[in-house]
Amino acid sequence: MKWISNLWPILLFLFVSCGGGLLETTSAPKGQGQAGIIASCTTKSEATEIASSLGIQFRVINENRKLIEFIGISKSELAILRPHSKLTQNKVYEFKLISGDFEVQTSSINYPFYGAHPRQERTNSLSRYFPHISQINGENIEVEGEDTVIAVIDTGVYYNHPHISPNIYTNEADLHGSSADGYDSDGNGYVDDYVGWDFYNGDAYPIDDNGHGTHVAGLAASTYSGVAPKAKILPIKVLSSSGSGDLGTIAAGIYYAIDRGADIINMSLGGSGASEASTEVKNLIAAIDAGEDDVLIIAAAGNGGDDGLGDCNDSAPVYPANIQKENMIAVAAVDAYNELTSYSNFGGSTVHIAAPGGDTFTGALQSLGLPTCFGSCSSSNAPYVGNMGTSMATPIVAGLAALIKSKNQDLSPKEIKEIIMNSGSYQSSLNGLIKSSAIIDVQSALNQTN
Repeated sequence: MKWISNLWPILLFLFVSCGGGLLETTSAPKGQGQAGIIASCTTKSEATEIASSLGIQFRVINENRKLIEFIGISKSELAILRPHSKLTQNKVYEFKLISGDFEVQTSSINYPFYGAHPRQERTNSLSRYFPHISQINGENIEVEGEDTVIAVIDTGVYYNHPHISPNIYTNEADLHGSSADGYDSDGNGYVDDYVGWDFYNGDAYPIDDNGHGTHVAGLAASTYSGVAPKAKILPIKVLSSSGSGDLGTIAAGIYYAIDRGADIINMSLGGSGASEASTEVKNLIAAIDAGEDDVLIIAAAGNGGDDGLGDCNDSAPVYPANIQKENMIAVAAVDAYNELTSYSNFGGSTVHIAAPGGDTFTGALQSLGLPTCFGSCSSSNAPYVGNMGTSMATPIVAGLAALIKSKNQDLSPKEIKEIIMNSGSYQSSLNGLIKSSAIIDVQSALNQTN
């Protein structure tokens, strides 16, 4: 098998927070020419009136939170119309995913969820194909992530994969496919969002057309090889098949995860903190604050710059990993020998914990690949592929967080974070590079969970 190098999406996050017809569009901008202005404290009816009078378009980012994106108007013009709103320029940042063994599909796919496959439980031979599970002392676990929800904000999740379909977090109020009725039955602003939402294309089919999000979801909660094999996965697609994203799309995804009651948000993506984004990065903290008491956000530390070598996040920030909040964990990657990988970013003050991420010499991490079936998959069509990166280390930590939460539902995000950091396996080679100087240890963490 050809091992995949550095699958690290590079995004620059911009954010703002509030204290589909001719006028309305539902899909994300497809380039800088379509990027618009984000306005807070604006209702859909107000947006319709403004767009109608000016002959422009708008997109609802989050109706309940009054976040609207206007397209075709300048920031200064909108400031006159919405003087009390916070405004920011919405930009689309392109980045390249090294797809390697992934099958990349470029067309929009609206496959319904065909229901859960028979659950294939993990076996005693895990270490043969998934040695990272034994590396983190995670083979014989007393809980399996029951009654916890991990939101995967990524390229989507191939929810019909036989080894993730039983763990998809469904919304019984809004159905799917042939059972869909075209109504927002639960009043959350999203029609028929049975298995999550695709914020890039603006529909109820957040299926993965790249492979990255499916691989990530499998590491966290595959029924067969996930760290938390009974945790639920909430698919949230915010990136295109080629890996492009923008402010409004990611903003919508974060808030959707919070509003759907996710316990953990996995963000295997990020971007450098360029000077032009300094103000907007501060506003991104508002999204983290919105769920501080209810949701733990786990973010990848990053895979270095253009040279492919890891950088120090203490001096060269990567967001969202560098947002220092009590409900945030930044994750670095180690190889099979618990040494920091050459590609992994680090930071004695800003990167909290490490987990296996795979590397060229000791092997990539195996997880779910995109099935070759189109639509409904058979139980035998359950492909796995190898990949490496801090993108892979992050969902391993998310899986551990789900196990801890499953054992004690009363724990706060801050308390789960403290258990993960304090229970890790100390590595002298990580001293000064990682805040905890440790990689995660599942058994130790569960032993410390009361």
